[in-house]
Amino acid sequence: MPTMAVNDMKGAKVGDVQLSDEWFAAPRHDDLIHQALVTVDRKRKQHAGRTKTRSEINLTTAKWYRQKGTGRARHGARSAPIFVGGSKAHGPRGQRRRIKLPKKMRRKALQSALSAQVTDGCVVIIDEIAVDEIRTKTIVGMLQALDCEGHVLILLSEDEYLDQYIYCSSRNIPGLVTREVPHFSIRDVLWADHIIVTRQALAQMGAGGEIDAIA
Repeated sequence: MPTMAVNDMKGAKVGDVQLSDEWFAAPRHDDLIHQALVTVDRKRKQHAGRTKTRSEINLTTAKWYRQKGTGRARHGARSAPIFVGGSKAHGPRGQRRRIKLPKKMRRKALQSALSAQVTDGCVVIIDEIAVDEIRTKTIVGMLQALDCEGHVLILLSEDEYLDQYIYCSSRNIPGLVTREVPHFSIRDVLWADHIIVTRQALAQMGAGGEIDAIA
């Protein structure tokens, strides 16, 4: 089981924590990670376009000039795609088939991506986020103390995620995203340059959380 240092909001080490191999030491599966990422992106994409076929166009289907003797091509309906106001040939038909990934595969891909971030040194464990007032400067100072720049993902427990002080203090910081465990996707993990995980979030994941405090 991997062991990582636990810091406070000022960046000082307060102890060590043993993490589960399932979440933070899983083997890397690039193909599975890619498959899970494509599935997430497909679900986020909206296919709003929907064109009408010839049967849905409200135009006359009677022949609008005689078939022979005019020198022109024969036509039987104004709803043909070649005419203005007619139907659209091979146009979009709304929502496409949504691809799905089994739950075990999604979970394994997420564990693989999170373990890769641990290997790259992008995961920071924090004891707790204690905010007793709405103050963005407090969260900014915590990020600076933990040396977390760029895109930052903070994984919180249910109680921490519902804390309005934490929510209001972090919502205006560019590049910072907070997620409740286990409601985060593989895109969140791959997008982040740094991942901050609280002790309560670890316990909610079932991935550890018991700290060996420094004497």
